[in-house]
Amino acid sequence: MGSSRTRSTLQQSFIQWGWAALLFILTLLFLRPVLIPQGAQAIARDASYLFVPWLSFARESLAAGRFPLWDPTTFSGYPLYANPQVALFYPFTWLAILLRPGVGLSLYAALHVWLAGVGMYLLVRRSSPAPHEAWLPSLLAALTFMFSGFVAARLSEGHLGLLATLAWTPWIVLALEWSVERRSAWAGVLAGIPLALSILAGHTSSLLFVALIWLAYGLFVAITQRSWGLVIRQGALAGVTALAISAIQTLPTLQLIAHSTRTTGIDYGFASLPPAHLVTLIVPGYFGDSTATGYWSVPNFAELTYYAGVLPLVVLVLALRRPTSRTWLYLALIVFGVLFALGTYSFLYPLLYDLLPPFRLGRAPARALFLYAFAAGPLIAEAVRTWQSTEDASRAEYVRPALRWVVLGGGLALIAALAATGAVFAALHPSDTSGRLWHQVGGWVIALFVLLAGTAALRAVLIGSRARLASILLVGVVIADLWGFGFRLFTLEDAAPGNLWTTARAELGDQMTRVLPWGVPVWDQNDATLAGLRSIFGYNTLELAAYNRLAANPNPLSKAYDVLGAGYVVAPFVLSEGDSDQLTLIWSGEGGALYQRPHPLPLARLVNAYEVIPDPAAALAHLGSAEFDPAASAILDREPGCAPSGDAPGRVQIIETRPGAWHIETEYPAPSLLVLAETAYPGWRAAVDGQPVDILTAYTALQAVCVPAGSHAVTWEFGAPLLGMGAAISAGGLTLCLGAAVLLRRTATI
Repeated sequence: MGSSRTRSTLQQSFIQWGWAALLFILTLLFLRPVLIPQGAQAIARDASYLFVPWLSFARESLAAGRFPLWDPTTFSGYPLYANPQVALFYPFTWLAILLRPGVGLSLYAALHVWLAGVGMYLLVRRSSPAPHEAWLPSLLAALTFMFSGFVAARLSEGHLGLLATLAWTPWIVLALEWSVERRSAWAGVLAGIPLALSILAGHTSSLLFVALIWLAYGLFVAITQRSWGLVIRQGALAGVTALAISAIQTLPTLQLIAHSTRTTGIDYGFASLPPAHLVTLIVPGYFGDSTATGYWSVPNFAELTYYAGVLPLVVLVLALRRPTSRTWLYLALIVFGVLFALGTYSFLYPLLYDLLPPFRLGRAPARALFLYAFAAGPLIAEAVRTWQSTEDASRAEYVRPALRWVVLGGGLALIAALAATGAVFAALHPSDTSGRLWHQVGGWVIALFVLLAGTAALRAVLIGSRARLASILLVGVVIADLWGFGFRLFTLEDAAPGNLWTTARAELGDQMTRVLPWGVPVWDQNDATLAGLRSIFGYNTLELAAYNRLAANPNPLSKAYDVLGAGYVVAPFVLSEGDSDQLTLIWSGEGGALYQRPHPLPLARLVNAYEVIPDPAAALAHLGSAEFDPAASAILDREPGCAPSGDAPGRVQIIETRPGAWHIETEYPAPSLLVLAETAYPGWRAAVDGQPVDILTAYTALQAVCVPAGSHAVTWEFGAPLLGMGAAISAGGLTLCLGAAVLLRRTATI
């Protein structure tokens, strides 16, 4: 008996690994155009603009024996480790760090597409009364989720952190259901691991939709199994464990958010789904796309693209004819997701935004359509499984006429839509001969063809005599439908710094100065990191609020840029006469121009006068006034505790500087202030001759210390606040999980 059970278990494990291998092969084929980037290429837009500079800097820091805590190349210094989207403490990020970033990011994307598919396969298979017979419903759900327009569009934009965060959703739900079934508190602890990985993946606003699905499943299990106390306990244990494991990232992130511009407000109307865009759930390219054909609707193609194929609409009739409790769960997720995604066009988003502050974290209400992309596959699976388990007579009695009406009604609707598209286009653009009409008509034709093919294959699966062959055909239809849209979106981007940045680097060499990007598109500003320059600006979703106020100035000659140490201006074009007054042209050519600014101040300098202005707005106003001379005086947030004096120039020599550290020698006959043009942030420590000193805030966002008369050695080091505490909590969480796994396994074998 025991050997027979073991053999059966091994056989089932082998089968499941076989399906996982199939999904892996399909993932590689799906991402083939971008899987192995050449040279300095990377997978699409945000990946090349954000992740390549971030991870290249991290890779270089590690090669130099430093953990990448502080990045001095953008924003006059920035706490890289605290940025959740960099995700330094997410295990799979190291795939992209240790490998060449372009290749590593493509493999990172492929891994998460595959994880999403395998998780969905296992989730649907687990909910089936006969898991060993559930291969088709489970596979359909996995394919629909992992190759959906949501995944393809996000990959086409390089939104890798968002994809990684949401890819863990089926695993999170699966772990919750498993822990409730095991009824052990230790299982509840282990159920927090996939949730922790989702948090560590770094796209914090997407956790809202992860939480909604997690709570919906928890509510479903509590109602259907009448186990409220057990579900609450297991969910609470999973949540606490997840927070503990992810503390190494979340604690620094919370500190960064508290100091960032994102806390000042959220664009209430950003990326609401226009009702007209619901048509893209049938014809995904109705308004074009961001690569091959161009895109001509409201901005944010990726934010509004959530195509899950035609099959979910086909099976809806069957699902409603014989619904199960899970059918209603999936439909509830879809309806909620659509209503929320409509944003300002619907009542739901404004209501939740006003009443429940956590919903403000969603920022882009259209992202709630992820609930549709997530639930569409399980809805297909539940309908197919339900009708497969129905007796043959009842199945034939309903399925044949129901699918006939689907073809008839759906076909007529699509044909009518074809005619309406042509009529509307002709009325609005009577003389326009662009290809938009033919593109839209082609989309309707494809939708009609997929409707007919999918319905025929589904009918053959449910009431045909060759169900296995029909199942393979149905899988093929789903793959062709989803790949036909998503496959063409994938492109590779040149991730090397542009000619402007490489030329600026060649011209400036190793000068201890910063550059001021002027007119440079925001998504190109992180090229400073790749070129090895220090920049005033950068591209990031979280910017330090105090620094942002200091550096936000419409004039490249502003005194704010003087105190920030901006010696040069880089511009993608030759500046107009008015903008370039008092700037000295150093170079101009293909890609832009480089100018020298007239009055930059050194990155480290002594001053012997100061003014205390605690109010940041008043301090910045005074900095910009005609009577203030930043070369002679500093603006501080409080009294320094020393009495700077004298008027002779002092000596300042930068002995060594590296990311997060400065070693400076000074000499001056009187007490003075040493101002360092490095962004002020909690965690910096300073010492004079080895003795700790208090750090003052200068010009609202920089640093300064008191230096006694004479010759002195001054050091600054960034100590990464809260990292140690977070690491200790995370280590405790992982230790708890290890103990839970051992105890759970021991209990199972007794």
